[in-house]
Amino acid sequence: MRKGGGKAAEAFKSLFKAGDLLLLVVLLIAVALSVWVATRPDGSEARVYVDGELRCVLPLSKDGETQLADVGMVITVADGKVSVKESDCPEQLCVHSAPISGKGGMIVCLPNRVVITVGGEVDAIT
Repeated sequence: MRKGGGKAAEAFKSLFKAGDLLLLVVLLIAVALSVWVATRPDGSEARVYVDGELRCVLPLSKDGETQLADVGMVITVADGKVSVKESDCPEQLCVHSAPISGKGGMIVCLPNRVVITVGGEVDAIT
């Protein structure tokens, strides 16, 4: 004697085959992995380049200020974000740039030849 779920089970078996269920499981795993990759923290440090050479690495987990005396710039790390507090460049575009924190974030000061990146490397063209 069957219990009440017999018709539902038969309908489920006729609707989905074993390959369909395997495909569904693979798709769910792919979606879960993509969400995990998209939400994990990418950049945990800021890299400061002067004339294309790495000058210093600033951890984003530690608030503070760093002064680059030879280029007249003060860089601030606060709340996991890095920004330029002061610069002696004429237009102050780097000072007015938004703080960066994620992968691909970059602040550039052309007059001082300074590039600040989070979560990425500077290539030879930059």
